[in-house]
Amino acid sequence: MLTSTDLIRVVIVDDHMMLVDSLVSRFQRDSGIEVVGTATNADEGLALILETEPDVVILDVELPGRGSFDIGEEISTRLKNTKMLFLTGYLSDIFIELALRVHAVGYLLKGEPIESLIHAIKKVARGEYCFSQSVQERLVFDHKKNRYLIHSESMLASLTSRQIEVLRHLARGKSVKEVARSMHLSEKSIDSHKYRIMHKLGIHDRVELARYSIREGLTLP
Repeated sequence: MLTSTDLIRVVIVDDHMMLVDSLVSRFQRDSGIEVVGTATNADEGLALILETEPDVVILDVELPGRGSFDIGEEISTRLKNTKMLFLTGYLSDIFIELALRVHAVGYLLKGEPIESLIHAIKKVARGEYCFSQSVQERLVFDHKKNRYLIHSESMLASLTSRQIEVLRHLARGKSVKEVARSMHLSEKSIDSHKYRIMHKLGIHDRVELARYSIREGLTLP
């Protein structure tokens, strides 16, 4: 675990270049943080993270490619000392649930001041949790499991992280072929996920699937 005097090595994965450039510029003025790399999609981000093994990874919830929660599972499994901090504009129970599921220790909203993010980076680097206040209000700490849990669960909680990513693509009107290309999976695999998603949610129509995703905060209207 890092101490207060150690340099915190950070990787930023976000497809908004203006935000990334702004964060890098600000972090360069903080003697305690070193940005060791940035990426604009999930696949490049994962390769960079596995190569550099940073102390803290800042991930957007919505990333091109495999998806942030999909690579989050791999980061959690392969890099035990790397802490994940999600920085997003989405205040949605299912995204908070998925972040906790991949063992993220932070979830901040993009409306927060940048100083709040710097504070969060230093806090999670020490192994502590850090959430925006509106996120914290949706959580309860389970002392038996020694982890945070979301107050209420929707039907989406029954889906895997990968199925959530597939659902988000489908809800935007993408074809199975387009989703397969985006996620680097076979069309057969996407078809299988699509069937399981609709079965679990009790939805059999693509239009209703899109409406449900919007209601649950998975996609924007």
